[in-house]
Amino acid sequence: MILRKEEKNSYLQAIMFIASCDGVISEEEIKALKGIALSMEITMDKVNILAEEVTQGKKLKNILSRIKNRQTKLQLIYELITICHLDGEYSDIEKKSMQKVTKLLKVEPEKLAEIEGIINENIEIQKKMDQVLEVVNI
Repeated sequence: MILRKEEKNSYLQAIMFIASCDGVISEEEIKALKGIALSMEITMDKVNILAEEVTQGKKLKNILSRIKNRQTKLQLIYELITICHLDGEYSDIEKKSMQKVTKLLKVEPEKLAEIEGIINENIEIQKKMDQVLEVVNI
């Protein structure tokens, strides 16, 4: 997926928003955020500036307004829900936040439900694989 500079910033800020919406940013969420920033070639200095804007209350509507391409919107929704699951729980506040994101992106609620379903299936498959392969989680 190729994003313009302003889309990259918005994409990353949307991830920052969803990671912090439940009041706790887990170590897994921080690691994922850094990985995404690195893959987008966004420097840690720029990440800090973008994070400061989110912390200072940049409106979600403004964050998402630069994302226009439908495929980018759907990929973002997928990525955001994945981030929500990193701490092992997709909380009610995260679900409500995702509904808000989906509405602001003008993506139909059915598509959100479909993406949530795919992610839940992936989580179950991963659990089964871990069980069959006798993966020990430390």
